[in-house]
Amino acid sequence: MNLMPLITLLQTSGLGVPGQTIFLNMMPAEADSAILLRNPLSGTKIDYELPDYYRSQFQLIVRGKSYKAAQAVSDQAIAALTLVNTQVGTLYFNFCRPKTEPVAFPLSKGNLIEFNVNFEVNFVDTTPP
Repeated sequence: MNLMPLITLLQTSGLGVPGQTIFLNMMPAEADSAILLRNPLSGTKIDYELPDYYRSQFQLIVRGKSYKAAQAVSDQAIAALTLVNTQVGTLYFNFCRPKTEPVAFPLSKGNLIEFNVNFEVNFVDTTPP
């Protein structure tokens, strides 16, 4: 799944800067306050009967210096990424919604906290052939 349109959506929502505080598939260890969008390791399934139509998932991870700060950014990111019948870049989302409540867990290095949320998506890629 092309997560770049959602990275741009997070940026335009004022939640950070790609490559500095918003990352795709890998977050540097030194980032102590950041957002990560991650594709599923199994990839996005292709349905050859419905070209350019997909049902997939992705992971949102928010890292912060405190529980309260990470939770606030997590809530804002969830709100920005919850979509119904919305065009974002070349992707038209029938829906993009969290499957779970955020799960918080501590990181041992630097006493940081991370929130994890799994999203499910149903979308059409409108990129011209």
